Amino acid sequence: MCDESRYPSCLNALPIEVVSQLPKDTQISSHLGGKTAMVLAVNHHDIAGIIIVSAKQPLTQTITSINGHTYQLALLEQFKLTLWHEVGHLENIALIGDVLPSTLSAYQHEWLADMYLVWRIAQTHPDLNLAWQQFHRRNMDLINNRHNMSHWSSPQLHWLLSQYQFKDIQGFDHYSEFIATIFPQLALFDDTEIAEISSLVQRTFGRGATLALPKYIFWRQQRLIEVISPTLVMLMGEDKAHKWLVEQFSEAAQLVNKEAGHNKL
Repeated sequence: MCDESRYPSCLNALPIEVVSQLPKDTQISSHLGGKTAMVLAVNHHDIAGIIIVSAKQPLTQTITSINGHTYQLALLEQFKLTLWHEVGHLENIALIGDVLPSTLSAYQHEWLADMYLVWRIAQTHPDLNLAWQQFHRRNMDLINNRHNMSHWSSPQLHWLLSQYQFKDIQGFDHYSEFIATIFPQLALFDDTEIAEISSLVQRTFGRGATLALPKYIFWRQQRLIEVISPTLVMLMGEDKAHKWLVEQFSEAAQLVNKEAGHNKL
């Protein structure tokens, strides 16, 4: 791990065959952009990669606006979660062609890094509260900007946190065993589904979304509603969230009523 401001010194401490694979010190800020941290993987027998950490303060909250109302979520231990996400990239790269397929899309790399994050939380914390925090953060990021779809791991996080209990995840001593078990069970988005959900998100939450179109891309609504509704309930409260969903989506009433009936059982 290397602080952005110390990057030249970090390069000097690395073997020349590793340095030759990394950006020059004059390029590192542009590579990092506005991110808190980033990972640079390398091909070396002892070093998997280097994690660059920004000098700016880590996020302490995330804010989103829905229907003119502003909501916020406190981000606890976010710097640690960011680092674990970046470590997850390296862990998954090491498993490509073995436990994981020989090729992964950029989107798969991102949600797989969050799968590692959840496993790491289960190994070091008494509950999965921070995993749910990551789930809500990814949803709120998507609401704020549909281009954050590239990091939208909420569908996979929602499946994992719904299907596996804390002790189930904690019971995997090695990450490789954990991901080998869950990866074949995870539904994968194709490019068409990603594009259509992205368009649905833009039409629902984007700046120009002043007029509700309840039947817009109705065939993708169920997937989006199932994943995003826990975050809306957390932010708005159950009654208000369900009312808003029904107003926005033609497919929401059926799902909301089903969930309400389930909660009464």
